[in-house]
Amino acid sequence: MIKDIRTYKLCYEGINEERDALAVKALAEHPMEIVVTEIETSDGQVGYGESLAYGCSDVVKVTIDKILKPLLLNEDEELIENLWDKMYKATLRFGRRGIVIAGISGIDIALWDIMGKKTKKPIYKLLGGAKKKIRAYITGGYYSEKKDLERLKDEVAYYVKMGFKGVKIKIGGKSMNEDLERLKAVKEVVGDDVRIAVDANNVYTFEEALKMGKELEKLNIWFFEEPIQTDLLDLSAELAKALEVPIAGYETAYTRWEFYEIMRKKSVDIVQTDAMWTGGISEMMKIGNMAKVMGYPLIPHYSAGGISLIANLHVASALGTEWIEMHLRRNDLRDKIFKEQIEIDDGHLVTPDRPGLGYTLREGVLEEYKCKS
Repeated sequence: MIKDIRTYKLCYEGINEERDALAVKALAEHPMEIVVTEIETSDGQVGYGESLAYGCSDVVKVTIDKILKPLLLNEDEELIENLWDKMYKATLRFGRRGIVIAGISGIDIALWDIMGKKTKKPIYKLLGGAKKKIRAYITGGYYSEKKDLERLKDEVAYYVKMGFKGVKIKIGGKSMNEDLERLKAVKEVVGDDVRIAVDANNVYTFEEALKMGKELEKLNIWFFEEPIQTDLLDLSAELAKALEVPIAGYETAYTRWEFYEIMRKKSVDIVQTDAMWTGGISEMMKIGNMAKVMGYPLIPHYSAGGISLIANLHVASALGTEWIEMHLRRNDLRDKIFKEQIEIDDGHLVTPDRPGLGYTLREGVLEEYKCKS
């Protein structure tokens, strides 16, 4: 039975100077910020999950503490699907997207962590998967006053040296010509052996995205991620039809219902989703299997803490995806949260065979990175 649910707001300031296009245009950026959910059972098992908390950790924490926790106390922790439905249906009038689904995501991941620990199996095996290594592409090329073209080239050269065969560069935060110059500089470094994708973080209008997409085709760009606002699915479908460069997205969508519309409308060529905000491991598996049925490749998104990265990795292994997203910019909530080191082998993330998520939170980490306010 679920004995207690505890939540922790964690922050890391170290990457605050780097921005994507959305943050540049908003003239603001938040620190790396996550909400960690800790679930304890009556038989002493403890599991951990992570929720989306981009500048909204206070609200995510309150949602879990005041709304979701009372629904789950004294419930059977093994009935994960039933508990997901209970949370979702109890919050229909004010949930279905956003903060509530972010809270459900962290709880769901923690429940799967407990299930793996109880059965002494890694989550990917509980989900029926077999793939042990997933090729990672590295997202970089963030905007920074300290990063000129030479530093950008040095950054990408480091990724290539580590064995990664795909990189993704941020666009949309500078003029189109400036961003194209940045991409040409990256292409000089990686050559023809490494794939280059781009991410506009939803900032373009349809006309801007169409114009940029035509230029990206000339550079043989791998995919064009989140070119326009996620809500504009019909326009995104027009882009996908008009452009040869594949449209990827939308990680900013929530749950199977929204992703069904994305796929039904043919708004993307590549589906991207993330366990920390789409509804957890349970919902991400549903989206991934729906993508298989409808003929779309899925590439898990990643941008926050280590728990969500490993949750995404287990789902990727279960679904047998070819690629997964990874970051290498400084982030203690990824690199210093676990006792164990996240395993990378020749450009691949290695799925752990240890029970549950397969990683143990380092003692004292919840206090060390506790948000100051």
